[in-house]
Amino acid sequence: MGLSKLYQVNFLPWRQQQIVKKQRLFIVFSLVAGCSVLITCCFLVFFHQLEIEKQQKIKYHHQQQYEQTQQLAQRVSLQKKQLLELISQKNRLDEVMNNNQFLLKLLQDLPLITPLKSWLTTVQLVDNKIEIKARSYDFQNVSLLSPKLKERGLNHIQLKKLSRTNQVHRLHLTAIRQGEANE
Repeated sequence: MGLSKLYQVNFLPWRQQQIVKKQRLFIVFSLVAGCSVLITCCFLVFFHQLEIEKQQKIKYHHQQQYEQTQQLAQRVSLQKKQLLELISQKNRLDEVMNNNQFLLKLLQDLPLITPLKSWLTTVQLVDNKIEIKARSYDFQNVSLLSPKLKERGLNHIQLKKLSRTNQVHRLHLTAIRQGEANE
């Protein structure tokens, strides 16, 4: 005889069917759970992408606002600098205007300031100093010029030259407007 062939005989087929049924149920459950996890992950990735895009847009808008703010700050700074320059220029012009008004008033008052029997030969402005040259036949008259100039707002009055030729007394004075000596 030869070798006998061994056969496996299942005496409990109902158990085998139950195991196969459980295996199929496990596979179906695993597929459903896997699909659910995959769909959930896809939704999470999609919503995460939407959130990233939203944050990028917000970042872009904030960056634009920051750049606009920087440009405005630079523009304001430039305008402030220009304003300060214009104010400085206006102050200089006001000072020149006040000085010119003072000089005009002084020139208008010179006939009243000049003593009798005296006359002015030169009135000029040199290096912010007023130079006055006067002549008179009477020394007392020409000497009254200095106090009268002081009354009109001039100070630092200096006698540059006093001379006499042929009965004519010559006087040369320099003066500075009050307040300008310290500037």
